[in-house]
Amino acid sequence: TRQNAERALLASQTSPGHALTVLRLISSNDAADGPVRQSAAVHFKNMVKKGWAPDPDDADAKKFLVPTSDRDMIKNNLVELMCTVPPQIQAQCSESISLIASHDFPQKWDNLLPDLISRFGNPNWAVVNGVLLT
Repeated sequence: TRQNAERALLASQTSPGHALTVLRLISSNDAADGPVRQSAAVHFKNMVKKGWAPDPDDADAKKFLVPTSDRDMIKNNLVELMCTVPPQIQAQCSESISLIASHDFPQKWDNLLPDLISRFGNPNWAVVNGVLLT
């Protein structure tokens, strides 16, 4: 059932590599998987929202902490992913970037701004739009 699947996702989201697996699913180019990719993007955004910088006073939030081992890989690939996915998924990726940046930029994500600026020269309007949304 859907509830069992949601419980399984919640239980596995603090496992090292889970967030990266979700990003690989989002980056899938199989058009038939559009709704799955959209759901994965929402799951990833919610995972970042709850587990990137949890409230230190919320003991329950610490259960959903995104593993440190995954964080650099996420930051190194999220902008590129956001620039290559359809608009409805791009919006979720853009919000994830904003959530991470609000905690990590500039000290822990010093290449974010140069990465975003470099995308403005791209002739693909969808890429430039994605950067502007971020």
